[in-house]
Amino acid sequence: MMLEVGRDIKQLTGLRGVAALAVVFHHASTQEGGEWYLRGQPMVDIFFALSGFVISYVYLSKDKFDLRAFAVARFARIYPLHAMTALAMAAAVLAYAEISGQRWPDHINTLQALREATLTMAMPLAGAEKLWNYTAWSVSVEWWVYFSLFPLLVAYGKSISKMRAILIFLVASAVLAFVLHAELGKPTRSWLAFARAAVGFGGGWLAYRIGTTSPFQISARLADVLIAAVFLTIYLAYVVIDQDAWFLIPVYPMFILVIATSDSRATRLLRSRPVVWLGNISFSLYLIHPVILNVLEAVDAKIVPIEGRLQWIVVVIPCSIAASAITYALLETPARRLLQRWAAPRSSGSIA
Repeated sequence: MMLEVGRDIKQLTGLRGVAALAVVFHHASTQEGGEWYLRGQPMVDIFFALSGFVISYVYLSKDKFDLRAFAVARFARIYPLHAMTALAMAAAVLAYAEISGQRWPDHINTLQALREATLTMAMPLAGAEKLWNYTAWSVSVEWWVYFSLFPLLVAYGKSISKMRAILIFLVASAVLAFVLHAELGKPTRSWLAFARAAVGFGGGWLAYRIGTTSPFQISARLADVLIAAVFLTIYLAYVVIDQDAWFLIPVYPMFILVIATSDSRATRLLRSRPVVWLGNISFSLYLIHPVILNVLEAVDAKIVPIEGRLQWIVVVIPCSIAASAITYALLETPARRLLQRWAAPRSSGSIA
């Protein structure tokens, strides 16, 4: 059975929610200093592969690729929330500096404001080491993958044989995993960050292509085993090798295809209403939780002390989910609808 184009794959929305929540768990659990086992970085690589798969699923199933409609949709999806959270983080940092009598941090400046405004803050050459909202590094590199790699895949992807595309991805992902394991650069900045986004997105596109051009289906029991194995490996890797499971990067595209095409216990859980709701607010959750952490750090020990990893997790998770639900309802969704409505009547150019 091939992947059915046009249906809503709710389990992928649920997967996005689980991945975003895992990132929040990671950041909350490290507030007491040092690293811990609730890993967040591998979830970002799942995000990249998910984006490649979902965007290919939405746009490549049409007869023509409307570049203008794509750009408007991506801008409406990403930019308003990015701008709000970046400004909120900068304002919070400045307010804390004023209240505590400290000098303004060096990264709150006009040049960094320009980087934040153009989403180049984590990109090669133009980027910086310190961002206003630290989770937005992935938004920065993924944004530029949308307008560099994806148009190339639209224009030339079909001319590359499936076997050659698989080989290119496996080589690229293996090299990327080696560089990350060898710690030859910072994984969230510059060329290495962009490579993570490009390889993950390309892998998602490849999974979409395999799913829509070849029969692909595995048993529900095997799907559950594979899904559980990936999650267990993500968390056990840090215990065993004291590193994130970068070696799983080549696996994530097929992991997503398994989730998209199977009807197992795990996928039924991922498409349950609460998990899908979490997936709907996942972008807000991903970008808003650093603001919550910043505020809690400022009031910690001054108003209500938060002691220990467990207390941080218990406080941060519900606060972040509540704030994300509010920003999703009052900012993210209305801004997206407004921008798309504004752009809809205008003529658009297409790339066949």
